[in-house]
Amino acid sequence: MPRQRSARAISNDIAIRDAAVRMILRVGVDGLAVRDVAKEAKLTHGALYARFEDVEELLVDVWSGSLLSRAISLYEGVARAVADPSKKSVARVMERLRHPVAEDVAMVKALWTSRRRIVLHEEVESFIYEYLETDTIETSGRLQSRTLCLFSFAILAMTGRFQGSLSDEDLDCFETTILDSLEYPVDDIEPVVFSDPIVRDLADPQGNLQSQLAYHTCLAVGTSGYAGATISRISRRANCSPGAIYKIYPTKEDLVIGSVRINMSAPAMRLATLATILDPGRLAQLLFSAASPLNMARKNFTLEVSMAAAYNEGLRAAVKKQMRDIESVVPLLNGLSDEEVFQLTCTIRFIVYAIMGISYLSTVTKVTDRVSFNQFCEPVRQALLRNLGPSWPKIREQLENLASAARVQSLTPP
Repeated sequence: MPRQRSARAISNDIAIRDAAVRMILRVGVDGLAVRDVAKEAKLTHGALYARFEDVEELLVDVWSGSLLSRAISLYEGVARAVADPSKKSVARVMERLRHPVAEDVAMVKALWTSRRRIVLHEEVESFIYEYLETDTIETSGRLQSRTLCLFSFAILAMTGRFQGSLSDEDLDCFETTILDSLEYPVDDIEPVVFSDPIVRDLADPQGNLQSQLAYHTCLAVGTSGYAGATISRISRRANCSPGAIYKIYPTKEDLVIGSVRINMSAPAMRLATLATILDPGRLAQLLFSAASPLNMARKNFTLEVSMAAAYNEGLRAAVKKQMRDIESVVPLLNGLSDEEVFQLTCTIRFIVYAIMGISYLSTVTKVTDRVSFNQFCEPVRQALLRNLGPSWPKIREQLENLASAARVQSLTPP
């Protein structure tokens, strides 16, 4: 018969898990340390070492004791909304997005980080298999594709809301779009034949040191996380000394920010993509490409920087700039009302979160290889078009003109 634990031991477990969650939000999963958690929980570090062999075992306990239930309840809420869409079922999902708690955000970070932490992955893997990779009666076949796409969108939007990137107005717009799209019958969606994935991998390193550093920094951060990508490791990969790096970049933060900038697409490409984003099949193609293993190095880097940005002001500013860069085109468009400006901005944000959400999810599960993306994207496309109303044709024309002008400018010799 298992030994009954004392009330004090149970109370300590709760204090430890709560402290670990707070520390994850403060320093990230990779920054978690047993001593720091003990101090945060107002316990001796010896008390924690008596309970946990190392920080990996602590993470496993926090996942199973606090975070797993948050992941399951969010997934099941999304699955119910997909299987039986209504204002009530969608509002329940949106309530989680509007009011995320610390455990929600820690859950997302643990899920995303688990791909490179063996002990944690062993624990998280059961959730991935039982929920993300296994069809259920409620989410069989085509509904499962919608569920996975909406779940990946939801966990990213939830963290964005927690960090202050999404407003109440954004979430109101998202809720309308989600409800409208889920009410679209699955039997009315035509399958899409995808072309080859759009490869947006890391820029090939050139002969100069700055280009070499950008490339190897992305690989190191994507593989080991921001904390694990040391200057020493990066210098070894780039075949230079740490001193040579510090002459260009005073800190590792500056090096990573520089790598973010170098590996972003040209503005003309972003404008051209935005102009066609609501064409039939286009959004589905973008999600298909985002999930492709051909883009894995870039996805891993973007994901790790995004997680590190939560507790690093410099990285946060760089990530926010990249996320908002594509929105900077909106003020350049002429003749739009305030409502049209809002709807276009909301459309851009929804699409960015949908693409990045499935991109991040594809780093922890291969189930995205068999997702029917158009089951999610075609209803979303039509919902977004309804939100924009008759203004989309004139918006698209201006976007095409801006893209052409930017392309010509980029081809003009200095």
